[in-house]
Amino acid sequence: MIRKDPHSRAFRERGAATVIFALLLPVLFGSVALAVDFGRLVYERQHLSNALDAAALAGAASLPSDPTAARNAAVAFAKANDPAADPTASFWCVVASSGAAKTVLSGQIPSVCDPGPVTGAKCSETICAIPCTPAAGLACNTITVTAAKDVPFAFAPAIGINTGNTGSLASDACKGSCGAQTPNPMDVAIIADRTSSMSTDDLTNLKAAIQTTLKTMTKDQQYVALGTIGRSSDTPSAACITDPSGSATSGPWIPVPFSNDYTTTGAPPALNNASPLVQGVQCLQHSGTGTYLASPMKAAARYLLGLDANNLRDLPPRSGTPRKAIVLETDGQPNETGIAGVTDVGTPGDIKNSDGVIACNNLKAVAADAKARRILIVTVGYNLSLARCGGTGEFVRDVLAAAASDKAPGVPSTAGNDCSSPALIAAENSDGDYFFCAASGTDLGPIFVSAINAISPNSRLVRIPS
Repeated sequence: MIRKDPHSRAFRERGAATVIFALLLPVLFGSVALAVDFGRLVYERQHLSNALDAAALAGAASLPSDPTAARNAAVAFAKANDPAADPTASFWCVVASSGAAKTVLSGQIPSVCDPGPVTGAKCSETICAIPCTPAAGLACNTITVTAAKDVPFAFAPAIGINTGNTGSLASDACKGSCGAQTPNPMDVAIIADRTSSMSTDDLTNLKAAIQTTLKTMTKDQQYVALGTIGRSSDTPSAACITDPSGSATSGPWIPVPFSNDYTTTGAPPALNNASPLVQGVQCLQHSGTGTYLASPMKAAARYLLGLDANNLRDLPPRSGTPRKAIVLETDGQPNETGIAGVTDVGTPGDIKNSDGVIACNNLKAVAADAKARRILIVTVGYNLSLARCGGTGEFVRDVLAAAASDKAPGVPSTAGNDCSSPALIAAENSDGDYFFCAASGTDLGPIFVSAINAISPNSRLVRIPS
């Protein structure tokens, strides 16, 4: 037997390499651990931010008349959307600013709100926020909800780092005129995918997400209609206006007309269970038809524009010109039967194609026409990281992003990544455009709230000047 000489050069080099590898192994493991856990931290920070947005909007609904209810609602909403959160609430009186001088426009006190002394005001050239302690005779119109949380790490404890922290996050929401900011009227058509590819749990979470969103909206300013993928019945039962049609060719895409009664008038507002919109959401059932995308988009656009009859004339008029918007959520590539129709929104009739690639192109074309007619489009892709049009075409996420409205003039919305991890989802949903993604049903609540906020960011949410 040949023995290796421990004094040979080759033996020494192999030994040195083993020592170096042993020394580097903890460093390599630590780097991987930090990367994975940091991604989780980014996701949890965005999730908390979305939860605080929903909480602030929920709390603002009770102002200025009931600050206790405002605080309770804000805390409850924050914990419902992020059980690990430990939120606190503070109050402001937000009024108009004098402009370049950045001082309080005193003529708005006490008509807009009444904080008592105006010391400590934070002003921009547009608004001033004055600290406001709810008390007898004082009226606060804005709530700030603040929270931070520790995030336990899964791998980093191996290198002595057990947790990370999101840092302190805050969301501000205002009720009423809010100084220079007035509520923006909106006509919104929500299109919800209830085809069989959505699991029972996911459909339940989708319904909860829409209901949560309705509670953060202003019913007197924001009229909401509900559309479905697939169609609803021409003759629904008395119990459910959104009964599925079971047919790919008959039944409305928009079964629930515009509603302005989806919440109560109390403080804080709750869902009005007598509203056809709320009832239609609550009784949503799976549809057995395929996933049609261009047709419901076209139907929603025609309904918003009045090209197909709607009920807007039956609802009270609002000041200003309502912004018209579509929020479309889907979890799958188009699965359509037949070849028919045109993409022109001005021409009635469905648009469908059994070729998945063509069906995706039809969606983009219909959306482009709708956007040209001044409709804002928000799209939500659910669990779509690998789905392709027709199985081999474009990624569906890219098609949905292309269908969404531009982030800014000449700056399109994009699917910046495949949303395959919490960190990537957080990055996609915080990039300021009109395409959102979700990987689980529990993500949908905060994302739907964010989608509505994206349509009209100044209707309720405000930013306290620094």
